[in-house]
Amino acid sequence: MSWYSKIKSKIEKKDDSPELKRGQVKQILIYEFERELPEFNFLEYRNGCYTFENIRTINGQNVYEHLHIIFALKDRNFSCSVASRINKNYLRSNSYNTGLINRHIDLIVLKKGTGVIPVEEAYYFHNGRVKTTTGIIKQIAKDFNKFGKSFLQKQAKQFEKSELIKTGFNFIENLVIDKSELNDQMEKDLHSGGHLISSIKNETYLNLKSELQNVKGIDRDTRKNIPKLTYELLEFYANGK
Repeated sequence: MSWYSKIKSKIEKKDDSPELKRGQVKQILIYEFERELPEFNFLEYRNGCYTFENIRTINGQNVYEHLHIIFALKDRNFSCSVASRINKNYLRSNSYNTGLINRHIDLIVLKKGTGVIPVEEAYYFHNGRVKTTTGIIKQIAKDFNKFGKSFLQKQAKQFEKSELIKTGFNFIENLVIDKSELNDQMEKDLHSGGHLISSIKNETYLNLKSELQNVKGIDRDTRKNIPKLTYELLEFYANGK
């Protein structure tokens, strides 16, 4: 069976329930998530995206944990993602982020354990009817409980225990410089350097990056994230923390 046929079989699945009415998905989401994910409260609906939020406080810092759900009635699918962020400027961002402190990742990627996913498995497909769509929402909640929460717990542990992140926060807590000037300098470097993190030559950025690179016991994959971590820490500082 081709990928198109697999998708078609999902979105044309028959059941004996009525078609979804406008706004009904929101009601189902809130009802099912109150039962299955009680610590996550409905935050908002904006630009086609339903967002549910839990806020943790770790070492005196708020960590915003989000489940984002984009529902498409016409295309018959849900797109779901999970995020753990400290910077409020990222809270409504649809862009995925592989960094250490504002991470945002697709829920199915977490479930499958790989970013290489066939198109017929890349979304939660529905048929536009109440019964099947409710079942899909229950599956989303189940997957979030199993895969999303473990991701968020791993992020929370990192915020709490990572010497790299602790060093970064200690640096910005003791930093006293003009925030708008810092932000302008970094943005100017990024703009002139094709938006590559490596193009930032600001002195404060280079000092913090050097300090983070000197932290002992950091594995290779995490060390690769130091330039981006440096930028996001300073961006957090420049935007008022």
